[in-house]
Formats: sequence, structure tokens, C-alpha cells
Amino acid sequence: MFGTFWKTLGIFGDGTDAHGISPSPFLPRFNFYEVHQSGAIDAQPDAIIAAVCALDMRADRVADALLTLRELPAKLIRTIGNRPQPAPAPFGFDTFTLLRRTDHEVSLGLAGRFWRPDLDACLVADAPAFMALDDPRVARLVLRFQVIEQAEGVRTLCTETFVFCPNTRTRWLFTPYWLAIRLASGWIRRRTLASIQRQFPAPIP
Repeated sequence: MFGTFWKTLGIFGDGTDAHGISPSPFLPRFNFYEVHQSGAIDAQPDAIIAAVCALDMRADRVADALLTLRELPAKLIRTIGNRPQPAPAPFGFDTFTLLRRTDHEVSLGLAGRFWRPDLDACLVADAPAFMALDDPRVARLVLRFQVIEQAEGVRTLCTETFVFCPNTRTRWLFTPYWLAIRLASGWIRRRTLASIQRQFPAPIP
């Protein structure tokens, strides 16, 4: 059982003691978790989810700057390496695998060794391939956006990040990376939610 201190850092052991958290069906066990929620949005759920799917994460200057900083180590390695490789596409929602989209939710998956300079992301074709992936060296991540029904027809948008590491070694490798990027990751999530919220009229008091 993990104590309150670790949970405040988003570290949940094997996820079995994460009371009050509904795990993703694509990642029923998780070791790391982060959640953020928008303000009130006066729009239909399918319109909110469509706005999520159409969003360009790199259009936000702060998010782009933080993600560019994250990509810098891999860029330096390619520059000074003996055999430079072509630069990968900029990190964004297109980097993820679409796992599920409904009128109230979109879930995206990513697998790789995220603590490495290049993330070492795996090519995963679809949801069944994501769930079937069984590589002890690789962590799996689910990014879930859900529309939450509130009172009087108002809705909010919640974003959750689940990460599962298959063994102790992978958890130890991922933990310092999680602690290092958590503040920036949360900032990006909050700006993403605010950007989507601004696309719709403010609810009438």
C-alpha cells in the first residue's frame, strides 16, 4: 500500500489501492496517475470531444516551448552522433494511438521507454495491439479525455493520464522521469483544457 505522500506525487504502486479512480479499460492496472479538469463548458459532449481531437497541441506557445525542450536531448544526440538519423515528427496527439472515441470520451495510447532522450516510442496499430503489448522494457500510457455532466446541463472536460510499468526495473527508471516532467506535464494539460474551453461560449450564470 502506498501512502498519501506518494499519491500526491501521482505514484500509486500497482494501482489496486487507487480508491475513487476509475481506471481505463485499456490499462486496468497503473502505477502513475495525473488528473486535471476544466471549468464549466456550455456545449454538447460530442462537440467538446471533436474539439479535443482537432486540437493542435503545438499551437500553444508554452506547450510548444516545453515540448521542444523535451525533444532537445534527442536532437543533440542526432547532431553529434556518428550516424545522424532523420528527425522524428514533432510530438503531439498524432504520436499517440487512438484507442477509443465516443460522444463523451477519447482515449489515446502510447508505449515506449519514455525516460530515454528519444522516448523510444513503439509503433502500435490499434487498441487490441496496445492491450496485447507485452514487453518488460516498455511502459504503457493512456491519455483519457472525458466529458463530465454537471448540474443544469453544464459540462466539464477531465483529462487523466495513466502509466503502467510492467516490472520493478521499469518503474525505477520511469519514476525520476515522472517526477521531473510532472509540473510541465500538468501545465500543458491545464493549458490544453483552457484552450478547448475558450472555443465555446461561457455558460450563462
